[in-house]
Amino acid sequence: MKQNILSSIKKAAPLCLLTVLSLLAASCMNDDEWKAPSSETGMNAYGNTNIQATNLKTIAELKALFSNEINNNSLRQVKEPMQIQGVVSGNDEGGNIYNSIYIQDHTGAIAISISQSGLYGAFSIGQWVLIELQDLYVGGYGKQAQIGTTYTNPNKADATPQVGRMSRYIWQQHYRLISNTESSWTLAPTEVKWNFNTLDIANDCAKLITLKGVELAEANGTAVFAPSDGSVSLTANCANRVITGLSNVVLRTSTYADFANQVMPTGRVDITGVATRYNDTWQILMRTVNDIKESTTEAAPVATPTGTGTANDPFNVAGVAAYTKKLAADQQSSTDIYAKGIIVTVSDIDTEGNFGNATYLISDQRDGSTGTFQIYRGYGLNGEKFNKAGATIIKPGDVVLIKGKVVNYKGNTPQFAQGSSIVTLN
Repeated sequence: MKQNILSSIKKAAPLCLLTVLSLLAASCMNDDEWKAPSSETGMNAYGNTNIQATNLKTIAELKALFSNEINNNSLRQVKEPMQIQGVVSGNDEGGNIYNSIYIQDHTGAIAISISQSGLYGAFSIGQWVLIELQDLYVGGYGKQAQIGTTYTNPNKADATPQVGRMSRYIWQQHYRLISNTESSWTLAPTEVKWNFNTLDIANDCAKLITLKGVELAEANGTAVFAPSDGSVSLTANCANRVITGLSNVVLRTSTYADFANQVMPTGRVDITGVATRYNDTWQILMRTVNDIKESTTEAAPVATPTGTGTANDPFNVAGVAAYTKKLAADQQSSTDIYAKGIIVTVSDIDTEGNFGNATYLISDQRDGSTGTFQIYRGYGLNGEKFNKAGATIIKPGDVVLIKGKVVNYKGNTPQFAQGSSIVTLN
């Protein structure tokens, strides 16, 4: 009996010693070690925590430095330490944004191309991120600014390098999650009422926007966003849905989006999304189905189509839009069409290059509220090139009479085809 008691005491002794040591260790911890975790706790589990802001640029400054590459759909490698920081405004949570995130600061926005899915786990909407750009590439695809690595399409004969998706491993070395560093600025969608004329397609592309008080032309109570049954023409597995009254804006939805087969709402809606671009067309990318809501915004004013499209009786903008929408997808008019309108925005004008043309929008109203029509790479007064010495340069507010062929580009972007000219100006 006595031996059993001694044996039990010996076994319990190590446990007692550990308890005493634990209490001593706890008594030695200072108050700071018991404080709640900081806002950075957990973020250090992602990316490269050694990245520091030694040569910080705004997104607008970065796009200006690489404007030539962005506008010419080429790319250039960043050779020196350089960083940008911004808040995540778009991710792949809803399956509509693929292998990319979009970040935005108070100056602009840009796409980050990453060969990785499930990015929304680390890059939730509102998360701030610091990016080291050295050794990465900055360039353009369809003039959409993006950051990634070099990629050569093996299916193209010219094999021109372009900005592609960086590997997951490369991306891990180039970012760090951070807390909000711009307390005076917070991410909020830019509100755009009825049209995009208040935005600049070069400076504002990739920003988060809310387009208010618009209607989806093909919404009929049964049509879905992006069917894969062949009922809708697809581009890169995406459906471009027409927005009534807008000639250079589409709602773009992937057939892989979680909401691809949900019925599009009828009536006026507010659409929130990342306003990307492909050349001169805005493409709105909804992030989840919650980005589209019934609108309380009043309907856009409507212009009555007038004219017959001849030199003596030109169409107004509503008239030429109605005429062109009746053409089949990519069908071009057989004769020259005349249309008169007011220039509301000039997205591109080549005064120094070899082409000497311009892309701009005209409307029946100076604010573009009744709808717009695009003149794609048209020439100036009497067909002269804008790069000619002494050429008349167009600007918003000018009243123009246009002559040229019209085309229902892709079936969703009615426009004057390349090569039109201005007959009269103001």
